[in-house]
Amino acid sequence: FRPSFTSAAGFEVGAGTGYHARRMARAVAPGGTVYAVDVQPEMLRMLEHLAREDGLDNFRVVAGTQRSAQLPPDSIDLALMVDTYHELANPFEVIDSLVRALRPDGRLVLVEYRAEDPKVNIRPLHKMSEAQVRKEMVVHPLRWERTARTLPRQHLIVFRKAPPRRAVR
Repeated sequence: FRPSFTSAAGFEVGAGTGYHARRMARAVAPGGTVYAVDVQPEMLRMLEHLAREDGLDNFRVVAGTQRSAQLPPDSIDLALMVDTYHELANPFEVIDSLVRALRPDGRLVLVEYRAEDPKVNIRPLHKMSEAQVRKEMVVHPLRWERTARTLPRQHLIVFRKAPPRRAVR
């Protein structure tokens, strides 16, 4: 999966050390911004330190909550969650906040260990099937775009923000 970045705004939820977010920040520079969202204060401090150390002036650290990514509406083009969605205490609320933050036609990308594959030696509670992810996303204004099968142990599932529904008169 190679997203195209030109003056984009993206973010990583559950950013941890910001491995992906820091690489995205380099990819969207100089015109784009990347937000790294985490709920743990120690991770937020580490993210700020690493961004300064890397000289990333387009990197923003955001303190999310258990229910929200805390991003303004229509502010990002891409939301990336790597091995995070299954950990959410309030997945509906968090995804709802992400959908609001996505710009029209923005993408939500979830990477999760494959529950369908018994060779993936990860505890079952840390794995999700593609069907399970897609079923949980159907309640949001998202449409499944594709599942990239390039990772050896994980699904990379891409959703796109659906256009608003028109009122029927």
